[in-house]
Amino acid sequence: MSDPTWLPEVLRNAGLEVHEYPGWRDRGHGDFGNIWGVVCHHTGSFGESPRGIAEHPSLDLASQLHLSPEGVYTVCGAGIAWHAGEGAYPGLPTNAANQYTIGIEAANDGGGRPGLPHRASWSDAQYDAYVRGVAAILDYLGQPASHAIGHKEWAGSAQGKWDPGAIDMNIFRADVARAMNGDNTTEGDENMLDAIIKNFRGNSLKFRDLFWWMDKNTSLTKDQLMGPDEKGWKILGASKVDAKRDNTLVEALAEVRADIAEIRRTLAGGK
Repeated sequence: MSDPTWLPEVLRNAGLEVHEYPGWRDRGHGDFGNIWGVVCHHTGSFGESPRGIAEHPSLDLASQLHLSPEGVYTVCGAGIAWHAGEGAYPGLPTNAANQYTIGIEAANDGGGRPGLPHRASWSDAQYDAYVRGVAAILDYLGQPASHAIGHKEWAGSAQGKWDPGAIDMNIFRADVARAMNGDNTTEGDENMLDAIIKNFRGNSLKFRDLFWWMDKNTSLTKDQLMGPDEKGWKILGASKVDAKRDNTLVEALAEVRADIAEIRRTLAGGK
């Protein structure tokens, strides 16, 4: 495997709009060997430009790809980029992800803070392009959806990173797996376990990927029931069970039921 000069063609073949930053073929910090997968980032703002990624003031090439809020890719460089920094993840050499991964910097603020529900700050256009772009790259590399990781998964403990912000990487990988199997919609009704199994193409199914599938079917429900960071929902009022948080959906329903019972008792003359 050499430098990914194939990126524009592969992304366009997936039906994505792709721009090419001037001089991208000759931009980078050395040449690639084998490419393991993709590291997903967000820039911290919706206004970050491809130039800010291609010609970063301190990093020079900060990522191979820029993804706009409208879902448009710009290829910023073909060589190694300084996007991952220190960190660790199974299958990658410690502190050396830059040399083995393609970085995607999506122009997004991530939602402004960690802990928001999946896709809270991501438009359909940008999220869909993210999923389809990663799927196309991994398909070209012959790698499974499990080789798409978030910067927070690589460098969270080492650098305190939380990008790509309000994207649940387990759900994201499940959507990538579906896209790699020919389903261009995201978060559809297909049995995700079947999609993951088909995606492995003869490789052994890892327990980690089973847990990704399980998480896809539980994390959103948990968020709806318990609220962001399990702190309840402000719109439902303060919790009478725990003074440190707001009501969950269950507690709010219990209060409504109690109010209805009280109204019925009043209408029945207190009986």
